[in-house]
Amino acid sequence: MDDKVKKTGIYENLSKRRYEYWYVSNTGMKLMVSWLCWNAPQAVMEEWSNSVSQ
Repeated sequence: MDDKVKKTGIYENLSKRRYEYWYVSNTGMKLMVSWLCWNAPQAVMEEWSNSVSQ
């Protein structure tokens, strides 16, 4: 998955059916910080999205 990651943000991992939040440093190091499964309730998705985007 990290070959598709170009900048910090939320990505969809189709093979694992989940959303992932990736951090990309100034040196290009990529780190998956958090993930959330697709079947999470909408309220949980919004809370997660807001928390990782801050």
